[in-house]
Amino acid sequence: GYVMIEVSGFSVERFVNMAAFRGIYLWNIQPKGSAVQMNVSAKGYNLLAECAEKTGCRYEMVCLCGLPAVLKKYKKRKVLSLGILIFVGILYALSSFVWVVEVQGNERIEKQQLLKACQEAGMAPGTLKWNIHTDDITQYLLETFEDISWVSVSIDGTEALIRIVETIPKPEIIDKQTPSDLVAKKDSVIQSIITEAGTPMVQSGDVVKKGDVLISGEVVLVVGDEEEAGREYVNSRGTLLAKTWYTLEEELPLSYTEKKYTGIEKKDKSLLIGDTIINIMQPNMEDGSYEKKHTGGNQLAIGDFKLPISWAEETYQQYETIQKTRTEQEAKKQLETQLKQKAEEMVQGEIENIEIQYEVKDDTLLAKATITVIEDIAQQQKKQNTAQENIMQENQEEL
Repeated sequence: GYVMIEVSGFSVERFVNMAAFRGIYLWNIQPKGSAVQMNVSAKGYNLLAECAEKTGCRYEMVCLCGLPAVLKKYKKRKVLSLGILIFVGILYALSSFVWVVEVQGNERIEKQQLLKACQEAGMAPGTLKWNIHTDDITQYLLETFEDISWVSVSIDGTEALIRIVETIPKPEIIDKQTPSDLVAKKDSVIQSIITEAGTPMVQSGDVVKKGDVLISGEVVLVVGDEEEAGREYVNSRGTLLAKTWYTLEEELPLSYTEKKYTGIEKKDKSLLIGDTIINIMQPNMEDGSYEKKHTGGNQLAIGDFKLPISWAEETYQQYETIQKTRTEQEAKKQLETQLKQKAEEMVQGEIENIEIQYEVKDDTLLAKATITVIEDIAQQQKKQNTAQENIMQENQEEL
């Protein structure tokens, strides 16, 4: 503790110098009217009497400051002192746990998978900090996820931070050696064909079924005009665009309800300690229908030290339900927009046409859309039992 004093007289400067010479520490010296105000340690205050006597100055105590003054002030207020001690104890106990686990650097690996793995390794919200071994968790994550090349686990206050660096994705390896055919993956009508390797088996305008060979990996070698010199089996490659069809269905009621807000709002604030929600003064919402929206909140912190305590604010907006109807034309327009959006999300090729048929049934408009799409329908299929494989098998049997 220390004492704030005011020194008055004609030799204040001599008073300060004499005190300094005797090893009495004075600080925060500043004029205060006709006197000079300064701070002195509690021990040094008892040694100032001789300095004042020899310099003819007078000094008065302004106030007693520091921890001893605080303790003296609250010495008789035992309940308040006990409450402060209990609060500090609870704060210390809560700060001994990890309450938040954050993940940074993940792109392909889902955050929930990483958090689940950390929980299995012994780190989750509500875990004591001295029970967490970051090196063991780091090793566990590296062994569990093959896509992680580097990981760091650190604990700052009540927050655990996991930083990861994912491996570089392996490039797609295209097999150009194994004999194969290009086959149709769905029923369609061929629009165009470009052959890079192999023998084309269809042409523009042909109707194909799922599984039909489009480009064969078997190539006939011809000498001259007609004589066959042999057969070669290759990995067929090419681009085949075909016309395919998809069907989508949507429905929309002609009678519906809509919310109309009355302008009445009610606020609700709650305290969160870890995963526990404390809400004492929840507003009464029995006088109507309300819609809840999260409008505020913050986590308490001391500097960069985050406490496991936060508060949240919700706003409840009162609304009335109104019955409304839409015309058949309005419903058709809305359904058309929904079907086009759904078609763009579903198909991978180019949409050539969308034909929609409507039907009203039980106050509901039904829409069925037939979508015509131009897309690549070819997929690789390994060629089985080629002549080359049969010859090699026969040679191995002879050996």
